Amino acid sequence: MKKNNEPAILLVCGIILLCLSAIHPHDYTTWWLETMPIFVAVPILVATHKRHPLTPLLYRLLFAHALILMLGGHYTYAEVPLGYWMQDWFEFTRNNYDKIGHFAQGFVPAMLFRELLLRHSLLRQESCSSHWLPPAVSR
Repeated sequence: MKKNNEPAILLVCGIILLCLSAIHPHDYTTWWLETMPIFVAVPILVATHKRHPLTPLLYRLLFAHALILMLGGHYTYAEVPLGYWMQDWFEFTRNNYDKIGHFAQGFVPAMLFRELLLRHSLLRQESCSSHWLPPAVSR
């Protein structure tokens, strides 16, 4: 049986990037506040990985969400360079990086809850509720 090392690789990359994001952030209070969910979620994911592994897609989504939080914490959401690039490219009137963060803060937890509900048979995969629940939870 092939062992999946991807969660461990994402964890190591995430820790390195988290450490890099802590180097000279805009201000440390914002960095702590924005990255606090990472400090809460990662120990839970590590502790439950053996008994309740998640799908590779969900680990990738959680990693992407953590990156969004790290960038927002390092620069503040209003100052993230990606937001300025989007502002110039799409001719927005402001830096819209916060909208990426808001989308991730709704979408990724909804996908996590959907997977947990499916795994624990609270939703059957054949049920139509497995399709409408994530949008309903994220509102």
